[in-house]
Amino acid sequence: MNKYLCGTIVLCLLAGLNRPQSLAQNGSAKPKESPAQVCFSKVKGLAGDWTHNKDNTANATIEMRYRLISGGTAIEEIQAPDSPGGMTSIYHLDNGSLVMTHYCSLGNQPHLKLTKGSTASKMEFTCGGGGGNMKSENEIHVHNLVITFVSADHIIQEWSAYKEGKELGPANKMDLYRKASK
Repeated sequence: MNKYLCGTIVLCLLAGLNRPQSLAQNGSAKPKESPAQVCFSKVKGLAGDWTHNKDNTANATIEMRYRLISGGTAIEEIQAPDSPGGMTSIYHLDNGSLVMTHYCSLGNQPHLKLTKGSTASKMEFTCGGGGGNMKSENEIHVHNLVITFVSADHIIQEWSAYKEGKELGPANKMDLYRKASK
């Protein structure tokens, strides 16, 4: 074999060792998820039925249901799903942000957005000043929601309502537990 050809082959092999991974190898690596995408995935994991015993009796049970909708691009949360006074919230990604619209029994629909300091274990949503059927943020509306993930089968929700820029009393806190599958 020609000594120049052998030298060229060796140089090519050495150059290949120092190059970054090939496109085929890079294509299989997952791109890093944004914090909003990580939180959205965590909310997706809530799919199923949940319960909260407000005063530890069977008489004051609050039911909650989460389900994936629209091909998994949104999560529907229904409070008291079998009640005419039940409320619905829809979570979805919007231009890189995790947002939620709360369809309230008050007849308004405040738009809430995940705050920058939120993590996959503690998410805080706050109203950015808008919503359906709201002339201004001075009207009574849900303004804050904090979801704390205690475990895969236990979350705590804290809902705060505002009127005229001020919180109306303490947050409504619910300890929710995943119901066993039937």
